[in-house]
Amino acid sequence: MKGENLQLITTNNIHRIQGKVVEIKNRRRIKRVKTMGKTKILIVEDEVLVAKDLQHTLQNLGYDVSAAVSSGRKAIEAVEKEKPDLILMDIVLQGEMDGIETAKQIRSRFNVPVVYLTAHTDQKTVERAKITDPFGYIVKPFDDRQLKAVVEMAIYKVEMDIKLKQSEGWLFTTLKSIGDGVIATDENGLIKFVNSVARELTGCGQENVEGKPLKYIFTAINEHTLEEIESPVGKVILGNVIVELSNHTILLCKDGRKIPINHSAAPIRDDNNNIVGVVLILRDITDRKKSENKLEESLSEKEMLLRELHHRVKNNMQVISSLLRLQAVTLNDKKAIAVFRECQNRIKAMALIHEKFYHSKDLSNIDFETYVRDLVKTLAQSYDISQSKITVDINIENVSLEIDTAISCGMIINELISNSLKHAFPQGAKGNIGVSVLPAEGNCVEMIISDNGLGFPAELDFRKTETLGLQIVNTFVKDQLGGEIELDRTAGTKFKIKFSKMGAHNGQQKKNPDS
Repeated sequence: MKGENLQLITTNNIHRIQGKVVEIKNRRRIKRVKTMGKTKILIVEDEVLVAKDLQHTLQNLGYDVSAAVSSGRKAIEAVEKEKPDLILMDIVLQGEMDGIETAKQIRSRFNVPVVYLTAHTDQKTVERAKITDPFGYIVKPFDDRQLKAVVEMAIYKVEMDIKLKQSEGWLFTTLKSIGDGVIATDENGLIKFVNSVARELTGCGQENVEGKPLKYIFTAINEHTLEEIESPVGKVILGNVIVELSNHTILLCKDGRKIPINHSAAPIRDDNNNIVGVVLILRDITDRKKSENKLEESLSEKEMLLRELHHRVKNNMQVISSLLRLQAVTLNDKKAIAVFRECQNRIKAMALIHEKFYHSKDLSNIDFETYVRDLVKTLAQSYDISQSKITVDINIENVSLEIDTAISCGMIINELISNSLKHAFPQGAKGNIGVSVLPAEGNCVEMIISDNGLGFPAELDFRKTETLGLQIVNTFVKDQLGGEIELDRTAGTKFKIKFSKMGAHNGQQKKNPDS
């Protein structure tokens, strides 16, 4: 319980709980008063005429006088029999007990509030009377207005006191039964209250720890550094704030246990908003830590399996590429050899993706800039292109892609750069190839592959070509990326491709999770 309710905890509140029996009696008294419509008053007065005058006056004021007795012994008997709501008690009475001693016994046994009737106002008598916690004084002689005012004030105080005790009882019961550990201290860090959960957590059991420093039952360390954590009381008092402490806290219990906990500390304020103490909330997170550790172990195992899968896929692609190269060695047909080389490049483009994922810290995304640079370098080596003749400018900013999207983009770049290397610069001409991949609006990506070579033939429709390379480009842009492609022939060849990062395939999966 971190809210304002916890800040109601005070030392006085906790110690004013009188017990379940007293609470039940108080509830019954309120219920009886409301049912009857009148407050029952017992008069204890040894002067007969004064007692009769009081009885007459109170009845005229609308109160119910249950009895009028003259001694302490008779007063106790009347309280037990009549169960009054209020007692008007003369201090000087007949018999061995005076009014103060009688009131003391009545408050102890029956918890009925007392208003003193007295002609004695000396300091010694007043000090004795204070001990019995009276609800008012009526000094003799008195008039009707004075009597009415004191009685009404006493009845009001009784009702407020009962409500306060009920509220405190609920609060005390709540703090005892709450699932978190609760420790309350004063402003000096001395313990004032510990609930049963906190006693179990700290290992102090039923030991009386009230008045002892918080450190006596609360010592905590950081689970990583093993350094002792500063007492939260000082932080709250000095900072005048609620302190939320980290999840990496280990409680060192008095019985030798070490328990991972979450804990927070908040100031306790009085009616004037002054800090009078601190409440500390403790929660055992042992089960949560175990679950987190199991989850981390499971994720680690899956990550290892995924990395191993990428590694094996890459190796298998390398085997296929080697087979194609060995087969190409046996051929004499230049066109056939070129086809084998293009197939090798496509396999290498996909293998590079798996290699990047294998070495990536984040298996959900790949560093696309590094991938493109490695891909361009591989293609240049494959076509035996000198950097002094053909330069490649790469501009990629803040783009990370999922594996399916990255593979599609890699295949597109592979085909378009291969076309430029094969056809744009005949007979060893010099030139420039550009690759630009930049973020666009709406979580989109704009990819531009261009060259300043001969230019794309005007009579050729790149969307309806028989060459496998451009067919692959159109298929991946439309079906895999769900994007759009445009061709600009004004200065060489420039392909502009725009697509969503999610890609067409992933987008369909999110729309149709059950498919």
